[in-house]
Amino acid sequence: MTDFSKALDTMITDADWARMAKEADMPASDLKEKVMTELAAVFEGTADAGRVGNDVGNLEFTLGEAKESGECHTQEFEISLYKIIGLSGELTLCGTSMDDFSAELKFCLVVAGAKVWCASYSFDPHNLSVCFSPDVGAAKAQICFHLRPRGNSLCLAISGEACIWTIWWQCERFDETLFCIPI
Repeated sequence: MTDFSKALDTMITDADWARMAKEADMPASDLKEKVMTELAAVFEGTADAGRVGNDVGNLEFTLGEAKESGECHTQEFEISLYKIIGLSGELTLCGTSMDDFSAELKFCLVVAGAKVWCASYSFDPHNLSVCFSPDVGAAKAQICFHLRPRGNSLCLAISGEACIWTIWWQCERFDETLFCIPI
């Protein structure tokens, strides 16, 4: 075991691995091996943990196909915070006006391809922002999602800070509008 692996092993407890493995629906030993291998490659210089975006504050994100069912619109998204850390999720927005809508956000923190922490939140006209602080040992973040009115649409924006541990914390701030859904 390398010095990096020993140090990381002290950062992430067996309980952390078990919790993340349950969320990822895989054995804790498999998840630990996968994440440790990816992070060790970053630490040893054979892989780059760096930001995916061109500049601090610019995220790389992709949108899935938008789906519509009656008064509801669903948009899936994936965001790369670092090359081995990201978010995947979806927003479902239902309603016919800015004064009468509901929206359900579901998302997961993804580390080395495994969903290790998931959450959801329900927005309405009086609750347009929510923040989460996932901490899974090798990665942590302060993530805020905002629904912002823009014309006849509601836009999903994300802001905060994401950090990856590679013997020290590397953190980057971001603030991006991901997409807009007409209402």
